[in-house]
Amino acid sequence: MLRDGFNKNLKIQLDENPAIIGLDDFKRSLEREYYSSAQVRGCLHNGCRGNLIIEMRCPLALTELLFHLEQGNWGNPSEQRSSVAENSSLAQQIWELEKKNNQAIEIEELVFLLNNATLVIKRIFSHSIEQKLNHILDALGEHYEYFTVPRNEAPYEIYIPVLEENLTKIDPQLGNTEKFRDAYLRYWGLYFDSEEDAVIYDLNRRSFISGDLHMLNH
Repeated sequence: MLRDGFNKNLKIQLDENPAIIGLDDFKRSLEREYYSSAQVRGCLHNGCRGNLIIEMRCPLALTELLFHLEQGNWGNPSEQRSSVAENSSLAQQIWELEKKNNQAIEIEELVFLLNNATLVIKRIFSHSIEQKLNHILDALGEHYEYFTVPRNEAPYEIYIPVLEENLTKIDPQLGNTEKFRDAYLRYWGLYFDSEEDAVIYDLNRRSFISGDLHMLNH
């Protein structure tokens, strides 16, 4: 059983049966693309009812997921992956949901529950998860050895992103600021069995750091 990590302080009001047209088709598409069983819930956050909490239970270990990701047979097929984030399959599916419902819909939180790890991705600006998911997954494969080999240990939870205190003072709705757009690839929070609290991984330096960083709360 996985331990409690960042999600133990969940504060969002959840709706198990959000009234969104096309949600069943959306869920089935996610399950096919990510070889997972998916749970899609609505949430009330800052007065917005169109945000989704998506939880995908995938029967793979983290290393297996990274292998299939590299081979291009998990998530977006390799021939469809693009440096233009808005072209991602997930972004396209959300856009189709918005069109069907004639309302704003986006992902508040995306969670992958793997056999030996949990990956938690939080929204930090409008449609940030949909736009940045491909880049996050690519970075996960690129940095895996840098946060596991030195410790001889893999994390049981990866929380993305961790924000610096001064960065949180920026309005998350103003996601066009360069700092916010780069935030997913700056600092991650990792939980290890050998540590009581999370440790912070710096992607730019490819190393762990100490310091008073702000965990993005729900």
